[in-house]
Amino acid sequence: MAALAALALAGCLDGAGRAAPQAVAVADGSVAIAGPSGYCVDPAATRDGEQGAFVLLGGCAALSGAPDAPSPARNALLTASVAANPGPGGRPDDRAVMLSRFFEAEEGRAALARDGNAASVAVMQTFERDGLFVLRARDRSAGLAPGLRDEYWRAIFEVNGRIVTASVIGFADAPLDEEAALALLLEFAARIRAASPGPED
Repeated sequence: MAALAALALAGCLDGAGRAAPQAVAVADGSVAIAGPSGYCVDPAATRDGEQGAFVLLGGCAALSGAPDAPSPARNALLTASVAANPGPGGRPDDRAVMLSRFFEAEEGRAALARDGNAASVAVMQTFERDGLFVLRARDRSAGLAPGLRDEYWRAIFEVNGRIVTASVIGFADAPLDEEAALALLLEFAARIRAASPGPED
């Protein structure tokens, strides 16, 4: 993820003039990743295969290099991953309890850390909202792409039987406050849900 983020950030900075679609279907078409207004998918940093899917989104104007392309009202780097295997099912609030316990434990914090060291990560907040498990964390380990903050917001939820993880990562030179970052995350998750096919599609 860190390497892909660095690649995408470089693309944002140089305005490479690449195609920047507003959405992409992954996981055999079962999940569509779409961002809030002004955000586009970076195809160069998108992966979709047997090990799952990873999608990175940035500002449309920055990614495409087109001056008339839209820019987001809240500027950040967005990522979404889709697990290769089906989710565990069950009620969202039950999953939230399970996930909260997991990420508060050493094993869960190690899973969040870029270096695999639980001591590198501080989980500052977790809660359940509208079927989303929401987490705010800080990862102080090495490997962070230049220009990004070490703090992020993340939502974990289920779409068509797949577990989706959506993240919002702020920029060091223009950090989002907590309220703005959370609002952006909730909008990102809502766009993914709305764009993904329904059970009868």
